Order: sequence, then structure tokens, then C-alpha cells
Amino acid sequence: MTDSGLKLEPDGSQLRLVVSKQMENTCQSLQHADIESLLEASEFYSYCRLDDAIQDALDYYNHSASETESTAFIIAERKDVALEMSISDDCMFAYVTLTGAYGGERLTAQGLIATLKQQRIVRGVSKKRLQYLLQKSWELEPGETFTLKIAAGRPAVAGTDTRFEPLVPDASQRILAPQDSDHGKVDMRDLGKLITVEIGQPLMRRIPPTSGEPGYDIHGNVVHAVAGKAIAFEVGIGTRISESDSNVLLADKEGMPRHGQTGMAVDDLLTVENVDVSTGHIDFNGAVLVLGDISSGMKVNAVGNITVTGVVELADLHAGGDITIANGVIGRIQDGKPAYCHLKAQGKVSAKFAQYTQIESGADTELHLHLAHCVVTAQGAVKVIDPVQRHGTVTGGIISAEKGVCTRILGAEAGIETQLKLLSQFDDLRTDIDTLKAEIKNQEERLHQVVLLQMKLSKVPKQKRSHELAEKVAESKVQFMSTLAEMKSQHLSLQQSYQQQLAAAQVEVRGLIYPGVSVRIADKEFAAEREMAACRIQLEQHKIVCQPLSAT
Repeated sequence: MTDSGLKLEPDGSQLRLVVSKQMENTCQSLQHADIESLLEASEFYSYCRLDDAIQDALDYYNHSASETESTAFIIAERKDVALEMSISDDCMFAYVTLTGAYGGERLTAQGLIATLKQQRIVRGVSKKRLQYLLQKSWELEPGETFTLKIAAGRPAVAGTDTRFEPLVPDASQRILAPQDSDHGKVDMRDLGKLITVEIGQPLMRRIPPTSGEPGYDIHGNVVHAVAGKAIAFEVGIGTRISESDSNVLLADKEGMPRHGQTGMAVDDLLTVENVDVSTGHIDFNGAVLVLGDISSGMKVNAVGNITVTGVVELADLHAGGDITIANGVIGRIQDGKPAYCHLKAQGKVSAKFAQYTQIESGADTELHLHLAHCVVTAQGAVKVIDPVQRHGTVTGGIISAEKGVCTRILGAEAGIETQLKLLSQFDDLRTDIDTLKAEIKNQEERLHQVVLLQMKLSKVPKQKRSHELAEKVAESKVQFMSTLAEMKSQHLSLQQSYQQQLAAAQVEVRGLIYPGVSVRIADKEFAAEREMAACRIQLEQHKIVCQPLSAT
């Protein structure tokens, strides 16, 4: 059709379409494409279309009874580039979203800076990103959007908690990696001297906490760092804090050192050749050093460490400290059923190998060669690998570890069922976090009510205001704020513990995984259905994932 009945007239930032119905055009209908073609051929092609108005113009032309009158419709408008700024809830990031101009002005440096000032964004602004944003505003098609982060605060760096550095090695370091004698052999009978300490000998150094480093948000506000926790020495039996340095723990008597997380103890040492029917069971209020083997059916209880230079066979060992066995721990099959050797330590358990053994450790469980058909419960990690990572096999049994499992070979070619369980206490921690979060929200609501009451009282004339009530409200506000701060600190601590446990709960296999292996992390489970090369198994986004490692 002809466009003699259509005319475009600019009106400021708007564009009018003047529609005139003429006799010679009454038999022709007007289509949307006709108006679009008219716009595209004009200097107003990049204006923003107003579809509803265009439809009104079409309806008027095609259905109106009038044939001579002219009517104008505003069908498009000129728009400058649109800038929308968004700020993260914690005021640490600022983002700009541009919408391409419809025939209008592009972004200017002055306009961008004015917007930053209006939003009070004064720190962490990237000049390079601002320049890129200005350039991008000229490249955008009309209506095209583009988002860019243009400012970022600096998060505070949390301080480190008090750390404790042992100054003497534990028995496992002496036994499982002993120093050669002059004759090229290790004399285990001299072990008693190697693993004992003298009066006044430094045992542990305490490294004070750090205060952390403050950060800032994009508004220039200081983001205060969470200081590390100050943790006192646990001064165990036979130890004392140095008079000249309060960060050093000394031995107060001769004996065997027992390592703890935040301190140490020195136990009296009982040394025996072997533990068998000739010695009977041993129950000692200190540490026990066995220079030979512990025979089947024997029991050894010690308040401190138990150290064995030989083999433990079908025996029961209970230690208030660590259990260290130079060679192996042996249970066996009797009458078709497992006959387990039992080891229980409040500290860690270390040995070269273990088979058909029940192990409970309050810290790590470490073996150098293999762990076969055992039931292990460790509050720390389970590590079955030698220092040079050439040996280490976990075959069969059930392994529960709160801080992960590391080995070279997991499972066996025969497809022996081998179960690994991690994060058994994860649900309890998550529940504690959610419960505390709900309590914080409730406390914030109560504080809000107190603040509203205080504001309401401030509007009452002083002569009519109850001084006693105002003081009570102010005290309540301080108390609520103090409690809320304490709850938030506790919540942060739980969150950090949650993340630490999540990061630690992984299975790292440096060699091969065989079919028959199952790994359960929290409530998620993975089963190896085929032979797999070196990998790390962990929980991510509520799913168990396997990431390949380079085989060693």
C-alpha cells in the first residue's frame, strides 16, 4: 500500500504518527509491517517502539468509519542509555546494568560519576571497568543489556586462633621412622631414652592469636575483622609453664610426653619386655613401653601412651594418650568368624599394618602398609599410606572418619566390600546452625521492638516522659545488642566449623579404586562400579563428585 496517509512528526523525545484516511485508500488495510517499514526508512529507526500505540493506529486506520479526519498517535520515543545500579546486601559489591540507547545519548563519564556519588560508592571502584563501561554504552544495540561489576570492597581477614607447636616428637615419629644406629640398625631397647624427656625440657610453644585485618565496603565503612580466639595452655600432669616465657610449656619431671591439642603431659613410664601370660595384664597410671610383643588374649590399660616395638596379636589395648605399634596388629578368622584385636586411644593410633582389628581413635589413625578387614572409628583422619606414597592399601571393613581418608589403593581386585563413612555428625551441626539462625532472627525482632519503643519515648516531652521507663528500655537495648553480638559470633564459629568439616571430609586415593567400594558422605552415597584411577571424592553442592588426581 502507499504511505500517503501516514506521516511521522517528532515532538521532543516522542514520535507521532499522523494517520489520514483518504478515499483512494479505503479499500486497503494497514499492516504492522507498513508502519515498521516507514520507521526503518526514517531517521527515527532506532527509537523505542510503543506497540500498544501502534496497534491503536492500525485499528483506527482499518476499522474507523472516518475517511477525512487525521489523528496522531505517539508510536515511539527517544531514550538515552539507561543505567541501573545494584548493590549487594553486604555492601561489598556494586554492579551497573546498561540498557542500550534508543536514539538517545550514550553514557558519559560525568553521568556515571554522578551516579556513583548518589549511591555513596567511594571505595574499591575500578577505573578500568568504568572506562570499559563507557565504551560499551556506544556498542550496545537499542534495548540490549550489559551488566558489569564496577566496585568491590575488601573483606576483613579473620585472625588466627592460638596455635600450639610441639617441641618434642611423639612416639610414632620415633618408632615408625627411627634413626639408624652406628651399625646401620635400630636398637629398640634404647627406645626408652629416645621417647622420654628430662625436667625443664621445653615441650610445647604457644603461638598467640592474631587480631586479623579489617576490610572496607564500597561505602567506605570499616568491616571489622573477627579476632582469633585466645586459648590457654592445658597444663597436664608433669608439666608447668615457663617462668621466663608464658608461651612455653616445660616438663616438670622425667617421663614420656603425651601430646594433646592445647597442651601436654608427662607420664611415668613402665617398661616391660613382652606382655604375655608370664606378666599378666597391665593396668598402669602412666605410659607403657613394650619392648617386644603383646600376645593373644592380653590386656594393656594405660593413662598415658602405649608404645609397642613388636606385634600385637588378638589383644585389647586402651590408652588415655596415643597407641603406637612398630610392626603390626593382627586379628584373624576363627570358626569362620572374625576374631578382632581391639585398640582404643583418646589420641591417635599408629602402626605399620592392621588386619581384623577394631580401632577407636580420638584423633588420626595412621598406617603405612595396609588396613585389612578392620572396623575403624576416627575423630580425625584415617591415613593408610607410607611417607614416600609407594604403599598403602585399604581392603574390606568399615572405616568411619570425621576428617577424611587418604590411601594409595582402595578396595581389591576381587571386589571385596569396603565401606567408608564420613561426616556422620554433619546433620547435627547443620541443625545447630539452623536453630541458632532462627534464634538470631527472633532476637533481632525483639531488639527492633525495643528500638521502636525507644523512638516512641523520645517523641514524648521530657516532663511527661517516665525516666525510669526510658532507663529500662535503654538497658534492655544494650542487653539485647550484647546477646545478639554473642549469638552472631557463635553462629560465625559454627559456620566456620561447618566449612572446615566439609572441606576435610574427602577421600583421596593416590593409586586405584576397585569395584566394591562405597563412600558415604553425610547422607549422600557413591559406589564404585568399575576400576577408577587416582581421584578425590568429596561433597559439592549436595552431590558427591569425583575429581581425578595425577597418579603417583
